[in-house]
Amino acid sequence: ALLGSARHQFLRLQAAWDAGDLATLRSLTTEAMFAELAAELPMCGAAPNRTDVLSLEAHLISVEVVGPLELASIEFSGVVRESEVLGAMPFREVWMLAREPAGGAWRLARQQALL
Repeated sequence: ALLGSARHQFLRLQAAWDAGDLATLRSLTTEAMFAELAAELPMCGAAPNRTDVLSLEAHLISVEVVGPLELASIEFSGVVRESEVLGAMPFREVWMLAREPAGGAWRLARQQALL
């Protein structure tokens, strides 16, 4: 269930990023991660972003409780097309999702590109 939810969240976050939808980005991320994304978004320029996720795999690395939070590390990999000129490109990332152990919503807390 966690991996299915994480895959859905990946796609929602990508769509929100492409649309410049700050409200959705805020709802899917921790405050610190939202601040980073909101600061990065203007660097993309005025032209609309478009990312086609052609394939997406998710693998659970770990789930642990650290202090007041439950953390899940998930490796995402697949193929995306961000430009017709460049064509499709593989990607590999690790996302750390965080939530309160009482069962709150998972939110993106950290993302690390591996490829």
